[in-house]
Amino acid sequence: MMKFIIALFFSFCAIFSFGQEKKIIITGKVTDALNLPLIDADVSLRSKSDSTKILSVFTDEEGAFKLEISAQDNKSYILISDPLEGTFKKEFETIKNNIDLGTIVINPMVYDLKEVVINNVEAIVVKNDTIEYNAGSYKVKPDANLEALLRELPGFEMDDNGAITVNGKDVNEILIDGESFFGTDGKVALENLPADIIKKVQVSDFKTRNEKFSGERSKSNKSSLNITLKEDKKKGYMLKATGGFGTNNHYEGSIMANYFKGNRRLSLIGSSSDITASGMVNGEGSRGRGGMGRRSSNGITTNTSVGLNYNDQLNDNLKIGTDYRLNHSYNKNENLTRQQNLNPDNIFTTTSNNKTNNETYGHNFGTNLEYTKNNTKIFIYPSFNNSSSTSTTIGDSESVNEDEVLKNTTTSNNKTKTNANSFSNLLSVYQRFKNKSYLDFSSTISVGKTDATTREISSAIFYDDSRENTNRNVNTSNISKNNSYNFDLKYTLPITDSINVSVGSAYNFSDSETNNYSLNFNEATGQFEDVNTDLTRLFSTKANIINPYAQFLLNKAKLSATLQLGTNIYKQDNFGVYKGSSEQLTINEILPQLEGNIRYQTENNMWMLMYNYTTSLASSSQLLAIEDQSSLTSTIIGNPNLNPNKSHNINLMFGNFDRKTRQGFNANLGYTYNESSIVNSIVTDENLTRRITYENVSGNYSLNGNFSFNKQYQKGVNKFRVNFGLSAGYGLIQGLNEGLKYEAYNTRISPNLRLNWDYGDYLTISPSYRLNFTKSKYENYQINGQDNVTHNLGIRTITTWPKNLSWTNDFSYNYNSRMAAGFTRDFFLWNTSLTYRFFNDKLEAGVKVYDILSQNNSFTRTISDQYIQDQQNNILTRFVMFTLTFNLNQFGGKSNRPDNGSRPNDGNRGGRMRF
Repeated sequence: MMKFIIALFFSFCAIFSFGQEKKIIITGKVTDALNLPLIDADVSLRSKSDSTKILSVFTDEEGAFKLEISAQDNKSYILISDPLEGTFKKEFETIKNNIDLGTIVINPMVYDLKEVVINNVEAIVVKNDTIEYNAGSYKVKPDANLEALLRELPGFEMDDNGAITVNGKDVNEILIDGESFFGTDGKVALENLPADIIKKVQVSDFKTRNEKFSGERSKSNKSSLNITLKEDKKKGYMLKATGGFGTNNHYEGSIMANYFKGNRRLSLIGSSSDITASGMVNGEGSRGRGGMGRRSSNGITTNTSVGLNYNDQLNDNLKIGTDYRLNHSYNKNENLTRQQNLNPDNIFTTTSNNKTNNETYGHNFGTNLEYTKNNTKIFIYPSFNNSSSTSTTIGDSESVNEDEVLKNTTTSNNKTKTNANSFSNLLSVYQRFKNKSYLDFSSTISVGKTDATTREISSAIFYDDSRENTNRNVNTSNISKNNSYNFDLKYTLPITDSINVSVGSAYNFSDSETNNYSLNFNEATGQFEDVNTDLTRLFSTKANIINPYAQFLLNKAKLSATLQLGTNIYKQDNFGVYKGSSEQLTINEILPQLEGNIRYQTENNMWMLMYNYTTSLASSSQLLAIEDQSSLTSTIIGNPNLNPNKSHNINLMFGNFDRKTRQGFNANLGYTYNESSIVNSIVTDENLTRRITYENVSGNYSLNGNFSFNKQYQKGVNKFRVNFGLSAGYGLIQGLNEGLKYEAYNTRISPNLRLNWDYGDYLTISPSYRLNFTKSKYENYQINGQDNVTHNLGIRTITTWPKNLSWTNDFSYNYNSRMAAGFTRDFFLWNTSLTYRFFNDKLEAGVKVYDILSQNNSFTRTISDQYIQDQQNNILTRFVMFTLTFNLNQFGGKSNRPDNGSRPNDGNRGGRMRF
């Protein structure tokens, strides 16, 4: 018994002494090179002798971590690992006291030669409100650009004009390493930034400059892209130049040069090509390589452009950037359109043929300054744009009624010369005070003028005696100006650490004018000297909007919210002159303004609810009773009794991403209800010509949703990705036709699926399928409805074997169910390219064949509430192009010559190595 009591006593003593053992706390914060917190980074303490894990934790939403351990008498080390950024390691002889490691910046180009750590790089990582795509996880052609890469990323959609949406949200800004690139929107990078120098694509909510300054959460429903370049491409210079020549004398050439030194970056881009045409969307990007952001959705374009961009941190307080772009393009197109125009009691059809040529020269210059000192931040961006163009259109059309009886024909031959100049300036000022309150001011000033002269020779023949034929030989001068001045001043006061209130006022003044002055050709004198009163008109608008408002802001780690209440005080003076008579109308309105959002975010989930109530007044051309007879077959006249537009918009977004299972999804649901809309009111006569005015209707609405799911797997050298997306919409559009209110109920469903299999670096196979279904149901039309189905089935293969040889194939089948007679419904498109790298990757020779089967076409169908339209435009068909690319890179004093695979390619492989 005594032995038991003694043993029990010593046991309690041991437990008590263990409980009293001193705990050591190790803390720190982990960020990337852009000072963004690294969330869910793995932080572990390991034994030096055998790498046994002693304790591990994950960083929180601020990138912070805390390890509680007992004292360590033996050698140990901290290892911090992030799936995209890499690793950090710090060794300790012993650990006897608390340690604060401060802020740890993980830089992928910092190598520790003592060991090798191989990380499995994740394709997607979610960090707080930012989604990061690892560019190296998505295989594209060796010569692909940023646009081609974005088309591969789950959740991304891009139309032929370069408009980008991510998970249903519009993108209105592209940054390169956090800085502007050729203008404030940065879309020049789409066609000119090579994909092989991109490390990450980061998607976050768009923030105004002052929201970035103050640290406020975004109140926008738009997205911002930040393109992060590979670290080894930012210390020295890089030059990539490509030249190509092909069949039918096709050619292309491009150059991309970057020079980096510290915070200084100098970029030169240039391109020239005659194959920048619509339809090249399978592996080429919509325009291949080249272009300076100017895109053409119709016809074949020859484009030459050059641009220079400079960014530098001059000192601790001042950042500067400047850019210049010169562009020349020539577009040629032949268009065939067949349009069924919907009426309550008949359907008439208009068939038109047009040949167009357009040549444009453009100059764009901008510079930005950002000044930061203590609690003061100032950003200014003035820019100037000039463009001149010459366009020629030769066309004819005919309209027949439902019984195929010809009612009118038109011919036209127009030539227009245009010169446009504009100046704009963005200014943001932020000042924080000692009590943590702050004042921010922003302004946008834009001044622009366009001068156009058109020579028009046209005619319209009407086969009903109720209307005379029209013959024109006129010279029209159109001078328009558009000036706007926007100012916003706001003061924000903190109530608690997480609650702020703001009061402010915005003021907008706009001054616009359109002056059409037309002269008839006098055959007796051979001069243009008689005023054509039907085509001469003047519109002028001066609008003032005062918007006082108050804001409530909540900003916690997981929960944030914004509520803004205000009033829009409108005063709009509308003035017009037509046929010697003047029209004047002043609109005064006081309308409420309301917007708000709430966001909740946890480790894996994010949801956000947004609401806004928007209003706007009708334009002068919609209000004034002045006729616009510029069209041969329609006349437009305003309605002075119009009410303002008023609409409610609600958006619900939800996202989930689980790094452990490597899967995630995003969902977006938006609803818009138009309390008051301005719509067309159309009356059609016996000659099938139309008189159009405007009316108000109530009750138009639209419901749109987007869903995307992605998951990745890896087993050995095999990597698999599944991306599924679904876009859908339903809405009601109302208008007036022949005095009757019509209704068009539109349904749209578009699922898509893309699978991807990578076998190491040797083979990529990616099949895909997209279906687009649209259906319109009509009330008070002769037909009850119309529907259309398109299918796109494709497969892409990229083979890299032997080591320096790459072979890419893009094959697709396209089908459109309801093209009109004479329009092809389906076709196959097969593109292939072969490239070979030699001389230590300094030279790359290639050959590509576009449209091998010579079946490509541009037949499209559009279904709207007023018409069903089929179109055919010029498009490139089969050609062969031979190219030679020259790479000259030198980073950190060393060339980019490969080191027999011992150095990582920073994302282009299946994993990342740290030495």
